[in-house]
Amino acid sequence: MQTLAQKGDVYNSLHFFDMLRIMPGKPSIYDYNAMLNCYLKSSNVCLNGMNLLQLEMRRVGLCPNVLTFSTLLKGLSIVGEARVGLGVVLEMCDYGFVPSFSCLASLFRRFLDKVELGDAISVLELMLGFGYVPTEPKAILLISSLCSRGMIQDACFVFFKLLGKGYFQRPYFYNPILWSLCKSDQIGGLLAFFCCLEKKGLVYNTCSYTALVYGLSKKGLFREAYGCLKIMEGDSGCYPNVKTYTTIIKGLCEYGRIKEALGLLGKMEKTGCDPDIVTYNIVIRALSNENMLNEIYELYESLHQKGLVPDRYTATAFSGLLKRGSLGIARTLLQDIFLSDIDLDVAVYNVYLCSLCHAREPQELSSLVRSMIKNGIEPNNITFNTILKGFCEEKTLDEALEFFEHVDWPGKRPDSVSFNTILSAACKMGDSRMVQKVVDLMDGEGVKLNVVGLTCLMQYFCNVGKFDDCLKVFEHMIIYGPLPSVVTVNTLMVYLCKNHEVETAYWVLRNLKRYGLLPDSRTYNILLRGAKSERKFLLVAELQRKLRMGVNQTASF
Repeated sequence: MQTLAQKGDVYNSLHFFDMLRIMPGKPSIYDYNAMLNCYLKSSNVCLNGMNLLQLEMRRVGLCPNVLTFSTLLKGLSIVGEARVGLGVVLEMCDYGFVPSFSCLASLFRRFLDKVELGDAISVLELMLGFGYVPTEPKAILLISSLCSRGMIQDACFVFFKLLGKGYFQRPYFYNPILWSLCKSDQIGGLLAFFCCLEKKGLVYNTCSYTALVYGLSKKGLFREAYGCLKIMEGDSGCYPNVKTYTTIIKGLCEYGRIKEALGLLGKMEKTGCDPDIVTYNIVIRALSNENMLNEIYELYESLHQKGLVPDRYTATAFSGLLKRGSLGIARTLLQDIFLSDIDLDVAVYNVYLCSLCHAREPQELSSLVRSMIKNGIEPNNITFNTILKGFCEEKTLDEALEFFEHVDWPGKRPDSVSFNTILSAACKMGDSRMVQKVVDLMDGEGVKLNVVGLTCLMQYFCNVGKFDDCLKVFEHMIIYGPLPSVVTVNTLMVYLCKNHEVETAYWVLRNLKRYGLLPDSRTYNILLRGAKSERKFLLVAELQRKLRMGVNQTASF
């Protein structure tokens, strides 16, 4: 029996185990343990074999002892079946045996490694029930893993369970919960948890306060955030660090309080807490979005004076300047970063390509793409769509189409943005030949027209005087989808009002809610101008009254 078990031949080993019945008192649990132990020495231990052995023990009606359970757990550990092992541990407890610390700690570790957190909590409860304490790194790992997966209630349960036993009272255990509450936008839960910690006499560190500052800033509660900062500045053990200040600065920038963010940046420097490149990048992005050019130059110069090196995030932070039309400045700053010795990624190249497209520099643009590929950076759809947009803005649609058809698109096909870029340009120019080509290409690629593409077609039909076709496209969207956007509705409104169909436009407006659509202020203004032009004064008065009431409140009139 033992020889066969050691060879991994479970079936024949069990056959001889059953033959032991011819002897009095056989087979015993000791015989079973011997067979099980021999099986674990074989080179082909598997879960199926372990299951067969367990079933045989139950069939024969043997009463397992501590060695039985220990050997079973060892075997399940070999085959990597932690969950089955947990069932064996529970059965062991039912028989009145106490599993060892090493056995439970091993299960706990394996569940953490597999990120099976519910089972890890079950093992932890067993450990605490027997008076065992998990190691500090594993306890921190469990709480951190729960928090990172949004299982905040479970993390709190584990923390208070350990705390109730008098274990792990340092900030490393509860800071992940504080940060998780912040990131999940649970400011009420954050404040309640913070107060609970204080009542239990637990101390905070800088990371704890920074989490609170983050949560308050995220909600725009800057007076409270400054109050927290003041408490930190009065406590030498929890003095604010770069991350603390950066957290408030980021919040101020997101709420448009950029002057205040610059003031806090200055205060940060005066207190000897030098901002890092992350802090500068956040402020530069906010200044770029607001087109505050003088402040950008001053900050960029200050960055260099402090010996900080701009990185890829600095480059992408200048993208706001492109949106605001400050093309030359954006290009100059981006060139400076490109000439420096930093690692660039595809996002940075895409921003620079955008600036070149706006600057109408096709030769430099091609050179940059070649340089990009030479440096081992693969262009993505955004890269090619940016170039495509450059061709379209130059109104060289034939070149755009040639590029479109011959470029090696990622994923072997262009996306809907690519098609819409060239389709939109062709529709605006009223180029029926190009419109038909793009539609045929989309059909060949199996790409359906989305709401943007269909809206472009409506504009095209309006431009070339095919008003019936424009209405047909709108009706098709209403019946078959995709649902028109407010831009689609406004396009139709412009067409109707230009063609003296103000009453029809008003009827469309009144029926938008039936289609699940909401107008915006521009919808009303288009119709208002049309009504004034047609001298429909009662309709003008009605629309003005609705506008005063507010657009969203009038959607159901």
